[in-house]
Amino acid sequence: MDTPLNPDPAISQSVAVFDLDKLGNGYKQIPIAQWAGLGEGAKRIVQPEYNVAGDEVWFSVWSAKNQESPIVVVDDKTLKLKTVIKDPRLITPTGKFNVYNTQHDIY
Repeated sequence: MDTPLNPDPAISQSVAVFDLDKLGNGYKQIPIAQWAGLGEGAKRIVQPEYNVAGDEVWFSVWSAKNQESPIVVVDDKTLKLKTVIKDPRLITPTGKFNVYNTQHDIY
C-alpha cells in the first residue's frame, strides 16, 4: 500500500506490506525512499506493480522534475531490495507493466 500524500515523510516515503493470509498481524513497513538513495526533495512512493513473472514489485519514486525519480525493485517473497533503476530520463515514472498486466489479468 502506498500513501504518497501523507504529510509525514516517514509514511509517504515508505510502503506498507500486508500478508493477506494474516491481516490481523498488521503490516511491515518497507523504506523504499531510503533504498532509492536520493538526496533532498520529495520522494513520494507510488504505483507498486508486479513484473511479468510476478516475483518482483517495482515501485516508482516521484521527485521534482529536476531531481532523480528512480524505480525501486523489491523481491516479492523476501521483501528485500533487488535493485534501483536510475536514469536522468526517468521523471515521475508510471505505468511500468500496466498494458501487459491488464491484458493478461495479472494482479
